[in-house]
Amino acid sequence: MKKESLIKNYIKEIVNAPFNLTAIKNEEEAFHLLALDSLLPLEKMNLIGNFLDVGTGGGVPGVFIGIMFKKLKGTLIDASRKKINYVKNVCIKLGIDNLEFVHGRIEEQIDFIEKFDNVFSKAVAELRIILELTVPYAKVGGRILLYKGKEYLKELNDAKNAIDVLNVDLEDVVEYEILDRKRVLLIFEKKDKVNGFPRRYNRILKNPL
Repeated sequence: MKKESLIKNYIKEIVNAPFNLTAIKNEEEAFHLLALDSLLPLEKMNLIGNFLDVGTGGGVPGVFIGIMFKKLKGTLIDASRKKINYVKNVCIKLGIDNLEFVHGRIEEQIDFIEKFDNVFSKAVAELRIILELTVPYAKVGGRILLYKGKEYLKELNDAKNAIDVLNVDLEDVVEYEILDRKRVLLIFEKKDKVNGFPRRYNRILKNPL
C-alpha cells in the first residue's frame, strides 16, 4: 500500500474510533492537523536510527513518522491502555510493522534512558515540562523534536532553566503553517548525559524546571 493511502486509511480508523481517540472528527481536517502537521516540518530532514514518541495518544506523530520513514524503528508510549492498544491493532491491521507500542508512564521507563536517536512529542505539555519527559531518553548527540504553536517564544523563555539543566541546545526552529495556523518544530540536541531525570510526574508539575 502506498504511503499516502496508508496515512488516509489510518486517519479513517482513528477518526471513527469507537471512543474519543481524537477531538477531530473530519477526515480531511485530520489529514491536515494530524498527518501534515506531523510530517511537513520533517520533509527536508535526514532521520536515522530509531525514535520514541512520548504521549502518542492517537498515534500522533509516531504512526505518521513510521509510515513515511520505513527504515526508522519507532516506539510509541502512552499512559492510556485503551488508546495504545487501539493504535497498535490498527497498525497491525494496516501492515505497519516498524513500530512497537508501550502502555505506561514515560517517567517510569528506566530501560529507555539514552536509547533513542530521536525523541518526539506533540501536544502533551508546556515546553519546560515536556523537555524533562523527553531529554533523558535521547542518546547523547541525539535530537528531541517538539511540536509547538504560535506561543512558542514564551515557552522557550520559560524553559531557559530546563534547557540549561537538561544539557540541550536549541538546534533549529522549523516554522510552517497548517490551515493558516502558525506552527513550529523545535529541535534540540542533547549535549551530555543528564542524571536524576525525569523526576516523578507530580514533582515535575509542582516544581517545573
